[in-house]
Amino acid sequence: MSVPAQTDPRWQRALTGAEPKVSSLATRLLITRLRDDVRRDPKVLGPCITQLHGFFVANSFAARDLAAL
Repeated sequence: MSVPAQTDPRWQRALTGAEPKVSSLATRLLITRLRDDVRRDPKVLGPCITQLHGFFVANSFAARDLAAL
């Protein structure tokens, strides 16, 4: 599965919508931290999406979690 573009609405939904049910602990920890960052300061949403997207690009083990976003 290829990683969707950063403009895909799933990235924003993962950080602002309902908590996604991911299986990887690393993915869960990153999403939790990024969601907290966005909750504290909504202006960081763009950089947080970039970081989350980069995580999925760099870590093929997290590909199975894409379906949960």
